[in-house]
Amino acid sequence: MRKIYLVEDDEAIREILEILLSSENYSVLSFANVLDFRRRDLTQTPDLYLFDVMLPDGSGIDLCEQIKNNSESRDTPVIIMSAHAQISNIYKSCAPDDFISKPFDIDNLLSRIGQIMH
Repeated sequence: MRKIYLVEDDEAIREILEILLSSENYSVLSFANVLDFRRRDLTQTPDLYLFDVMLPDGSGIDLCEQIKNNSESRDTPVIIMSAHAQISNIYKSCAPDDFISKPFDIDNLLSRIGQIMH
């Protein structure tokens, strides 16, 4: 089963994504903030990171930079989600594999995750 790490501070969005992705046979481990994400089990590696940009204690863009600048994780795909960020600013700071603006279309989100994961 393919594993996705989700960092999203909005509890309702996080729960919806967990349910949707689980129903598509993905294993989802979610985090409400950067601190929780940093406390994750570093011996486990997901098949995809899904980061919200605006988090209460940091930024998904910063998390993306850390993933992409780490030789052990840089090949793992990262999708950035945001209702506020400009796409050009995100690509200047980090090199995500995709960007999804909020509010997002559920079918489009699942399709784009499927394309990256397969």
